[in-house]
Amino acid sequence: MALEPDQASVDSITLFVALLSSCIVIGHLLEKNRWFNESITALAIGLCTGIIILFTTEGRSSHILVFDEELFFIYLLPPIIFNAGEVSDLCQTIKSNY
Repeated sequence: MALEPDQASVDSITLFVALLSSCIVIGHLLEKNRWFNESITALAIGLCTGIIILFTTEGRSSHILVFDEELFFIYLLPPIIFNAGEVSDLCQTIKSNY
């Protein structure tokens, strides 16, 4: 049974949000661990998800999550830039430039 295009996009967005939420929650729970921080947790969850998708589709169609540049540049990149500006030390940046 083939999925409609709208249902496929809803499924991929739901999977993306679930993976992102699990990365944040598990990374926060493992924050005190020396070897597992949020970035390593995200890499491990992404690797496991990729392997599961590869085995469930038997290598035929692993295009469940397709990268969309418009989605990235409009919705995901601005919070990343805002967070980087929020946590940076302005005084240290000004001192190093002058």
